[in-house]
Order: sequence, then C-alpha cells, then structure tokens
Amino acid sequence: MSTTTTQENTMSPIQDRILLLLCPEADTVTWCQTAEEFTRSIFPNVEAIYWAPGDPYPAELDAWEGEWIISFRGDLIVPERVYTKARKGALNCHPCPPHFRGLGGHIYAIYENHETFGSTFHHMAKSVDTGQIIDVKRFAIAPNETATSLRHHVGAVSLAQYFELVSEYIAKGVPLPTSTENWGEKLFTSKALAKWIEEKKAVEPDHRCFR
Repeated sequence: MSTTTTQENTMSPIQDRILLLLCPEADTVTWCQTAEEFTRSIFPNVEAIYWAPGDPYPAELDAWEGEWIISFRGDLIVPERVYTKARKGALNCHPCPPHFRGLGGHIYAIYENHETFGSTFHHMAKSVDTGQIIDVKRFAIAPNETATSLRHHVGAVSLAQYFELVSEYIAKGVPLPTSTENWGEKLFTSKALAKWIEEKKAVEPDHRCFR
C-alpha cells in the first residue's frame, strides 16, 4: 500500500475537501448561505460556488480535487468528468420527492392537490435526477399553501436534511444510507413547465400554484 493511500485512509473526515454548489437567486440564497456557513463551521477545507442559469461555466470546477461535491439547491448540471473526481461522493439535493424529476414539482404538486411533498438527496449520475437515492424527507402540505410557500417549506426541510447528512454521516465518516425509493419515469423540463403554465394561466390565472 502506498504512503498516499495510507494517509487518505487514516485522514479524519473533518479534513475532507468539500465543494459546495449553491444558488444565488433571491428565493433560495438564504438557505444556501446557511448551508455554507454550517459546512464551514465543521470542515476547514470548503470551496463554494454560487451559480445561476445564464452564468458562464465556472472554470474552477475542472481544477478542483477533493473528497465531496455537494450541490445544495444548485442549478448547475455537473459534468461527469468533474463529479467522478470526488473521491468519496458527489451528492445533489433535489427539493422535490422522487416522483417529480426535474423542475417545477412544487407548482405541479399544488395544482394537483397533493397531500404531501418532500426533499430528496441522491448521488449524481449522467442523467438528471437518476442517481441512487440516499434519503427522502416527506412532509404534509398545509391547507391553502401556495407554490411560493411550498418552495419555502421544502427549503427548510432540505436544509434540515442537509444538516443531518453532514453531521451524522459525512463528518463522522459513516457510510451514507441507501433509500429503497425509486425515481419517477417522467422528467419535468423547463420547456414543458413554461408551456404548462401558459396553458393553465389562460384558464385559471388565480390558482394557488401561480402564487
């Protein structure tokens, strides 16, 4: 066994190098900043990248090396050449239950009168929202919730879920759990969501899913 391998095996999990991918948009950035602050309070080697759709590709991704990549509410689709460099894992927080792959799950859930919603952590994979599911946290949708309130609701649940995974597993070097849940077959795309919103608004402009 090489000296490098021995050092990696004996290194404390607290010394793991972590790359956080976060969202700077107004309705999400507070959750992301809190996740970043929490992570930095535990690990000394944290790099954070805030990226929004339309921003240039962050070149520092290709130069990064370390143990963990964690996309918390981030919108950047991480290339395989990047996430496979994470020596211990590359994780994504999907702020929807597995049924809603892709975008707009909170809007569809309100329109379809779902009783529950949830947050999903999973391993990154080549295709969007297809990686092995780690954990799903479900909660009841409150009466008269709007799409906006549900987005905030799931934001709080996702943050608590992140705290748990980091403190109980990653920081302790404990293997991540494996969920038995499966992804839904349909991928909800931004193009399909825009078309759906246009059609529904023409008929029900005051529906709670548009507030």
